[in-house]
Amino acid sequence: MPEEPENWWELTPGEGKQGDPDSPEPVVIRGHQTKKETEGGDGASEGKPSEWSYYSKQNATATGIFLFTFIVGDWWWDGSNGFGALLQTVSAISDWPYRHSFVSNYHPNPILLQISWALWDITPAVFLISFLYGSSLVTSLGSGSITLVKEASLEIRQRGKRAHFRLKYFVVILILMDFITFSLDPWPYRIVDYPLMFFENRPGIHWMFIALVTSYGLDPDCEWMANAMKEMANAKKDLTS
Repeated sequence: MPEEPENWWELTPGEGKQGDPDSPEPVVIRGHQTKKETEGGDGASEGKPSEWSYYSKQNATATGIFLFTFIVGDWWWDGSNGFGALLQTVSAISDWPYRHSFVSNYHPNPILLQISWALWDITPAVFLISFLYGSSLVTSLGSGSITLVKEASLEIRQRGKRAHFRLKYFVVILILMDFITFSLDPWPYRIVDYPLMFFENRPGIHWMFIALVTSYGLDPDCEWMANAMKEMANAKKDLTS
């Protein structure tokens, strides 16, 4: 039986291969010699699968709620859901040149009115694109890996943050332009009548606001949403325990 070296933990990598060039190199950890897992080994796969992070759950929940509002909600203020509103958007964009010539005949600021109407026309598309861009679920479909969804990589978090930021400021500009054109309207409307007329002209606008609040779930810095997800998880554990 060959004698072990006096200081066996000081073995060089080449001495531990025992003549097999394909064997993995030894690794010394606190006086114990082990071997690296080779590529394609199942050392990682045998462990516990990665769990969904709180942000991943938050992002997926926000995306699911939005898709529900997009399917069942009114996004063209005439009963059309989000997908029907996308078809209306294509038709409205093609009418922009004719619409401008129409409003030029009676409105003192036709350019502002045209911009305001155009923002409303593209609202369904902006919401859908924002959620598709910021959703970790959609990102995972492109990568083909559900692990990216569970672990919520830095790239996914940044995309969610940008998507929420852009959507939030789009809505601010949308309503601001709508208010400006209302205040410049040649008809003698009072400014105090704006909120009432805003909701009367768009009876299904609450679906847009629900989706806007939901978009906060795309933002990883939204602590109140993350805290709500944690409380739900803790409550589920209490029920099952």
